Amino acid sequence: MTAAIINPLGIKEELKKTPEETLTEHLRDKEILIILDNCEHLIGACADLTERLLTSCPKLKIIATSREALNCAGEQIFKIPALTHPDPNSKDTPEQLTQYESVRLFIERALTVNPKFRVNNENAPALAEVCSRLDGIPLAIELAAARTKVLSIEKIYERLDDRFNLLTGGKRTALPRQQTLRALVDWSFDLLTENEKILWSRLSVFSGGWTLEAAEEICSDEIINKNNIIDLLSELSEKSIINYNESRERYNILESIKQYGREKLENENEIFLKHLDHFLELAQKAETELNGSDPKLWLDIIEADHNNFIFSIEWSLSNENIEKGAVIATAFEQFWKIRGHYSTGIRLYENILQNHGELSKAIKGKLLLRIGVFKIQQGDYEQTKIYCEESLSIGKEIGDKKVIAGSKNTLGNIASDQGNFEEAKKYFEESLDTKIEIGDKSGIAITLHNLGLLAFVKGDYEQAKKFNEDSLAIRKEIGDKHGISFSLQNLGHLALEKGYHEQAKKYFEESLCIRKEIGDKNGIAYSFNYLGNLANYRGDKELAKKYYEDSLKIFKEIGDKRGIADSLHRSQGNLASEKGDYALAKNFLKKKWPSEKKLVTKVEFLN
Repeated sequence: MTAAIINPLGIKEELKKTPEETLTEHLRDKEILIILDNCEHLIGACADLTERLLTSCPKLKIIATSREALNCAGEQIFKIPALTHPDPNSKDTPEQLTQYESVRLFIERALTVNPKFRVNNENAPALAEVCSRLDGIPLAIELAAARTKVLSIEKIYERLDDRFNLLTGGKRTALPRQQTLRALVDWSFDLLTENEKILWSRLSVFSGGWTLEAAEEICSDEIINKNNIIDLLSELSEKSIINYNESRERYNILESIKQYGREKLENENEIFLKHLDHFLELAQKAETELNGSDPKLWLDIIEADHNNFIFSIEWSLSNENIEKGAVIATAFEQFWKIRGHYSTGIRLYENILQNHGELSKAIKGKLLLRIGVFKIQQGDYEQTKIYCEESLSIGKEIGDKKVIAGSKNTLGNIASDQGNFEEAKKYFEESLDTKIEIGDKSGIAITLHNLGLLAFVKGDYEQAKKFNEDSLAIRKEIGDKHGISFSLQNLGHLALEKGYHEQAKKYFEESLCIRKEIGDKNGIAYSFNYLGNLANYRGDKELAKKYYEDSLKIFKEIGDKRGIADSLHRSQGNLASEKGDYALAKNFLKKKWPSEKKLVTKVEFLN
């Protein structure tokens, strides 16, 4: 190691002195910078010599490049980040993409092999995907750009799942490990201990990162003890194989490193099944806690591992574990509604129901009810009715009273939205009786909420108030913050209709505060609508318009078609009012229920 420094400096070794003593003597009073490049394969020797030299040579400075720290006295660590890369969901224009380092490098290298290469509106999305999925790794970006000589960016993107065969053909003059992406990762892999290699491969099962606890449960066995996981994670983090986010207390891995690990994974089914079981247990616990006093904690826990949950469900469908995947999916109804993941929920529910694997009738009944709830948010009443009638039939067949009550509640919502109020009342009352029978307090509060809205629609404000106050009392008793926000909204709605503007404002703002606290996108959008109504009643057209537009933006983001329609009615009604067309404004700001002559404000029934 010492000779590697002595020779370039042209130092002659002296008799009766060790090479290290000769080097130290030469550098003792010199102000000099030494660069030690790629120390990882001699990390111990480099660390030992560096510390000795710095101790004896006060003016000496050393820069060492390595995938892990030397861990010697006086060391200051600077981690070189990956190149900045775009978020594919941002839909940046070709001009906007050039702000990212990875895109600029890709374009520069592409032009060297293909002078006709250009970024345009058609290939910009694929370029953003390529740079993002390659995690801004310079060598990977360069190798991908070199492929533009024979492939379009779109074709390069399509082949990234096989990136280790795609990203080859580096410069012949480069070091062997820099000529292909596989060679680069092989080099890092070969420097690890056997247990580090095994853990790396097992960590490839995670999607979107993981916690220490998840790694301990899923990646340990008779080869790697659970108690050793934390030390191995630390080693892999030190060697830049994985990353640790201290503020979030989560680990993550670059996509290329993950794919390489997946290729090395042994006993694949066993690890994936442990992954499925871990997230199944977490989903079942979260389902209960989401209706508790701290829903934000559990919403954030699920959000952090959302990709892991989705992967677990999808893996279960093709590996004869459909029932477990279905249980996870049914547990997530509340989360997907609150955070606005309607399309994700519908896609997974439909995939499970269309899968040819065996489902128990109990879980199938719940799935049909869940997808019905989501379909009603998209305004698909016909499909919702089909799903809920089938779930009701299954519930009756197997005696699942919770499914029976839920199905009748949603069928009541369909009837309400279509103006069939007597039918709706019948469904709600039957649902309430069943929920009281089984002691489902959360369900009782929901149906009381719906009965309150039905009374409001029919003009019976006193009955509406009683139903909503009873619902609020139950929700406070069980600590259901999400439900409390709905009860407050309804009471505010009643106060507004009766002309009590200050009281309505207090209820609406309190409801909005809770919804912002827990991250309820759907609820926030509805709160904006109601605050828009209040501003409109008070004659503040500009403020009303802003609330309606903010509401519309959120509803579009989460794909809530009923909400979109409601916000459009209100925003356009406000605009018509500004222009003095009060007749048109009234039509927009009110909704005419098919079976009623009176006009009433649109309300939100719960499932």
